[in-house]
Amino acid sequence: MNDVGWLVLTWRLPAASSTPRVATWRSLQRLGAVTLTPGAAIVPFSEHLQEQMDWIAEDIVQRGGDAYVLPVTELREADEAEIRRRMRVESSDAYADIRRAAEILARRSRDTSQPEREIAALERGLSRAVERDHFESAGRLGAERAIRLARKRKEV
Repeated sequence: MNDVGWLVLTWRLPAASSTPRVATWRSLQRLGAVTLTPGAAIVPFSEHLQEQMDWIAEDIVQRGGDAYVLPVTELREADEAEIRRRMRVESSDAYADIRRAAEILARRSRDTSQPEREIAALERGLSRAVERDHFESAGRLGAERAIRLARKRKEV
């Protein structure tokens, strides 16, 4: 399977409840998957992502649906470029949100809140964003710098 470049999860869930759909969407979002259609999402291949996609597929089946994790060896060049672009944009947006939150925290007075808790939350958010960033999107360094600056200003 060394020539596998992507993994596509296709699924169908019963229409009775939106809860399984929301759970599936959130799980895929945590992986940094891009939605192709309402019942299909794609991630770059890695053993870790294969395992995670298999778990999501199993959860869908346990909820009464059908799911398949399909290895994809080749995509049209334009399709692959668009998927990569969408993944980078989503990661860049996440980094920008974290950077803005850290900058706001750095500007606030030290006694207005619990800065350690807020900084820890930003660091957890950054860690999750890095896990979803499959193509080293722009913005990571800016988010890291903003968190360091917020920490430094709150220590003074």
